[in-house]
Amino acid sequence: MNKRLSLLLFALVGGMMTAYGTDPQEKYTLLRIKPKAITAPYGSKQNHQSQYKRWKGLKYSGYIRSYNQFRSMPYRYSGPEQLITVNGLDVQAGNYTGYQEPMALFRLEGAPTARTSFKVEYMFDNQMIGKIREDSTGGYNGGTKLQGTYGIASNYNRRFMPYRIFQFTGNASTAIGEFNLIAGGGVNWYRLSPFTLWNYEYRDDMFERYPWDPEQHAWNKYNVFYGSQNIARDSRWGNTATQGFIIEGKNLPKGFGFSFLYGKTDNSGGFQTYNTKIPKNLVAARLKRSVSGHEFGSNFFMQYGFTDGAAISRIRQQIITVDGRLNFSKFKIFYELGAGQWQDGVVDKKTYEFITGNKPSGDSITPAGRDFGWHKDPFKNNRAFSLHFDIKKDWFNFPISMQLFSIGKGVVNANSQVLNSANDHAVGTPANIGSSFDITTMQGAITDIGQMTNNRQGIYLKHENGYGPLKVMAAWGATQEIENDTANTANMISFWHQSNPFIRSRFTYFTGNTGPYGRITSIFRRTYEKFTISDSTINYKKSFNTLSLGLKYKLNLFNRELILANYNLYNSVGDKLGFAQFNDEAFLRTFFEEFMVFYALHPKVTVLGFYSFETVKGNYRLNIADGDGNEVTNTVAMSDRKNYKTVDQFGSGHGVGIDYDFASKAGIFIRHRWFNHSDKNFKLDKFRGQETTVELKIFF
Repeated sequence: MNKRLSLLLFALVGGMMTAYGTDPQEKYTLLRIKPKAITAPYGSKQNHQSQYKRWKGLKYSGYIRSYNQFRSMPYRYSGPEQLITVNGLDVQAGNYTGYQEPMALFRLEGAPTARTSFKVEYMFDNQMIGKIREDSTGGYNGGTKLQGTYGIASNYNRRFMPYRIFQFTGNASTAIGEFNLIAGGGVNWYRLSPFTLWNYEYRDDMFERYPWDPEQHAWNKYNVFYGSQNIARDSRWGNTATQGFIIEGKNLPKGFGFSFLYGKTDNSGGFQTYNTKIPKNLVAARLKRSVSGHEFGSNFFMQYGFTDGAAISRIRQQIITVDGRLNFSKFKIFYELGAGQWQDGVVDKKTYEFITGNKPSGDSITPAGRDFGWHKDPFKNNRAFSLHFDIKKDWFNFPISMQLFSIGKGVVNANSQVLNSANDHAVGTPANIGSSFDITTMQGAITDIGQMTNNRQGIYLKHENGYGPLKVMAAWGATQEIENDTANTANMISFWHQSNPFIRSRFTYFTGNTGPYGRITSIFRRTYEKFTISDSTINYKKSFNTLSLGLKYKLNLFNRELILANYNLYNSVGDKLGFAQFNDEAFLRTFFEEFMVFYALHPKVTVLGFYSFETVKGNYRLNIADGDGNEVTNTVAMSDRKNYKTVDQFGSGHGVGIDYDFASKAGIFIRHRWFNHSDKNFKLDKFRGQETTVELKIFF
């Protein structure tokens, strides 16, 4: 078969699967395939001179990468002292490590007609643990057959691991506007508004390598970071993962547009949840209108379905908002105002009457459910408000941004930008409530500048500007609980470790209650630690303060560009609203320091280095330990707690790296990091080690 035709057929078949974390900024290689004449079948009415008009503008692109890690940890919580991974596979134990790094991406785009287009993507990794066996339904132990042990779907017979299955993107341009359809299983990345469908973008350091790093010269990545005060990411970063169907309407008459989604989100289970009889589905929509450079919209999000295997109890979750993006010459305003409710364990009237024989006045909530419905103090529980006010430098030569927000505990949505700190029932599977598999509830969460959480209200102020080659970012935030609601969530503080976050997240994957004292929750590429407040009398609201300072400077060293970047973050949590606390009156105090260096040694070679450390200190009202490092029960009287030890952590990391662009579309990236962590008083809480990573990435 013609090689070009074989390649095209492979792309069409393999392309019916979608990608994870791909980058629209990647440059495409256009396959210029000259159409050949195709004659009609013998005996047809067409003559042999007629030709089939082929599609034009086919674009075929992607990448191939290998991501290898070697880690040595003489002091550790658990697991092996040495770990070697290739594309996310522990090659010694033959197990997945939780982050299955993509090995290859193939993308195909085309335009069947002048007014339609499509895009299909396929990403996979090779776990390299496949074993071909004669019996595809079972293995043998001696002479005993083991059904299903080595089946076709088992890891033993798996040669390749497809990441996502079938996504199709179609486009049609008409006289009244442009319409898009995104459909498929896998993942459809999308966003509507911060309260309805939107993911918060955590800060990452520039030392790590990520699967979504786009095609670009290595030095350009650090130059963009210096100039924009942010990290270059895939344009879909911050979107929410959905499954199902998305319909868009753009450039409609009078400036209107719309989006409609139906399907599932990452916390409502897969398409096969009918097997467990706890299916949930998503319906979301946005209607917007552009007027003189401004945009106004209304948003709707609803997740519904069953919460028990008997298909009796239901979930009722809705969020309705309006928003506006106002763009003036000297300032910008973004606002979102709305309300949300959460109810689970809902039994409707007919089901209740069938079970009990009694007629209820309305739908009932089982004792095991949460009732944050519209009818229960909606102004306090169900409100959702956010206002961003950005003053440009042109106004009075001092740019500043301000954010105000107030979000009730009834606004619960793991698919939004709002972190959940007030409802431990907002999990994908009801069986995970209160278990180690609840990785969405962060009670009393310490938030970054600009990050929102429910049952919280507050203010953030931030200044970003350039003063010659010096870039400055300074920010302050103060937030407070709306209610210290210990009836629905524990009186705790959740803090995410910023020193060595990626390393820590790979000790255990996507689970809570881990670590030597059962306080660690691991989420994607970072970990939270939860501390318990022991107060028996709770007549206060927890207050949170954040101070942040970032400095960047560019200069020439030996006629080569050098970028220096420093970042500081201080957090304190207390029982009184005010400025940041710097003494033991605060429940918890944390400080983080990070310093990075990027040097353009050669047009094709960049060297980099970093150092960071983190301190975490708690007072005697938090978790306490005895002289041997054993955690003491929280029932110790407050008058006696000062005789015990408190949380006193120190962690650090430092490393060096090199990026080598050996071709215009290919590079090799090497990193080596030393890391450690310890608690002076909780003596089991310690680890130390080092890790080397080598990545080869080729775009085409």
